[in-house]
Order: sequence, then structure tokens, then C-alpha cells
Amino acid sequence: MMNTTKETTDAMTLMHEIHPEDSHWWGFAALPDELDYPFNGEDNPLTLICQFHHGEGMIYVFADLDYFLGDYDADGGHIGEWDERFFKVLYSPTRENLHIHEIVDSDGESAVPAAEPLNAPSQRGEESGVLQHASCWTEEIEQEFPGYQVLLELDENDTIGLRFYDCGTLFILIKPKDLEAKRFNQTKCVLYSY
Repeated sequence: MMNTTKETTDAMTLMHEIHPEDSHWWGFAALPDELDYPFNGEDNPLTLICQFHHGEGMIYVFADLDYFLGDYDADGGHIGEWDERFFKVLYSPTRENLHIHEIVDSDGESAVPAAEPLNAPSQRGEESGVLQHASCWTEEIEQEFPGYQVLLELDENDTIGLRFYDCGTLFILIKPKDLEAKRFNQTKCVLYSY
């Protein structure tokens, strides 16, 4: 059983000098008071995939990844489009007064992969990226979801034990007009696998 505790700490400054307002993969989300930490429909906290700067604000991408990180008793997403219970994209117009939400297991140990800077490849997979840095499966996405662009692309990664069945990639998609209007509740989450 995982839980989330909210407190402002220096827990994210380990190894990579990641601060709450920094863009990063994994680790703990640093949210303003106005945003609640997202849970799936079974009271389990979603895993932060990354948080990254967007203008003066911050985009946060979460998904139910426990199964794909090795907890094979967990429920979660599947190949194809995911139900909105299994992912969430949040936006904060500011990067001030952020509070870290630590996701820990029953022993008080971190239940998520360690945070790493957005440009560090070792924990995100070679093809992962956000916005213009995402590049895979473009033909499939254009055919199946015309009018959408990739907000986030997450490749599987053996370093942290992230496997999407067989050579899979997880995508968060959004229409350009919704991105411009900051309507992040209009996103789609899709998993492709060979």
C-alpha cells in the first residue's frame, strides 16, 4: 500500500541537485496548494512521470505505472487508449510556493524511481521526451489520433525496471489548441507495443 505525504523538504536535492521548481523525470511532484495529488479510482497515488516548465508555469504528468514498474499484482493501463482513471495531466500557472508530495511504501521508503533532470537519459529511456523532443510512433499517432500532438513520450527502460510489455512506448497526446489554452484535462494517454 502506497501513500502520499505532503511536506516541503530537500528530499529531491539528492545526487542531481534537483529542486522543487526544476523540470525532472520521476521523483516526487512539487505542487502548489491549489492542486491536489492525483489518485486512481482505488485510492492509490499515481506515479509522477515528469514535471516540466511551460511558460511561467509547470506541467505535471502522472500515470498508474505500478504494474509496469514490476508490481504485477497491481491494476493499471493496457495496450491502446487508457481510461482517465489511469493518468492525469495537471498545470500550475506558477512555479512558486511548491510543496513536495512524497510517495512512500508501507516501510516509509520511496515508492517511485529517483528524480533525474529532464535532459538526463539514464532513467527515462532513449526515445522519451516532452513536446518537440518526442519522436516515435508518429505515423501511428497521426493515423489513430488526427489533430493531436505528443505532449509526452515515455520509452521503457531497463535501468529502472520500466517495461511496457514488448518494446512499448507510452504517449500523452493533446490538440495544439488545447495546449495553447492550457486545457490539460483534454489529453489522451495511449500505450503502443510491438
